[in-house]
Amino acid sequence: MLAGGKATRLGGVAKHLLRVGGDTIFERQIRAIAPLVDAVIVSGPPIAGYRNVADAARDVGPLAGIAAGLAACTTAWLLVVAGDMPNVSHDLIAAMLARRAPDIDAIGIRLGTLPQPLLCVLHVRTREVVDRCVAAGRYKASGVLTDEGLRVAWLDDVEPFLLANINTPDDLAEH
Repeated sequence: MLAGGKATRLGGVAKHLLRVGGDTIFERQIRAIAPLVDAVIVSGPPIAGYRNVADAARDVGPLAGIAAGLAACTTAWLLVVAGDMPNVSHDLIAAMLARRAPDIDAIGIRLGTLPQPLLCVLHVRTREVVDRCVAAGRYKASGVLTDEGLRVAWLDDVEPFLLANINTPDDLAEH
């Protein structure tokens, strides 16, 4: 789970701690994913009770958190969830995880033609690709799914509400 970021449009608040429907975004996400994963790894500020990892490189953005998660992952697959997505559902995560297969490197979501890279599933063998992107200064997370030759199983029929993120006070007010 990516819980870092500067949240400048929200005054620097830790977005995963924002309350939506009475619970923090993090609490909502944990309810959705915990029954489906072996462990939760948090890339970002420490969260008590969870394994925390530091970004693999500074000032790189989400791709550094993904790199850190892949380096720390002890299973074959890493579920990546941005810490500002309050509507991620158990059913969506289960559908993504069901697409895992030996000949697949990643499971991604597209809205129209736009990949949503901060909710995806990556096989740990993608670590080399992610590390290479970081080292080359190619920090666009969606590029890992679209530009690096990975074999991606795409989900294209996802309800946009499930992928909404909180970036501004207006986004928060809408939830």
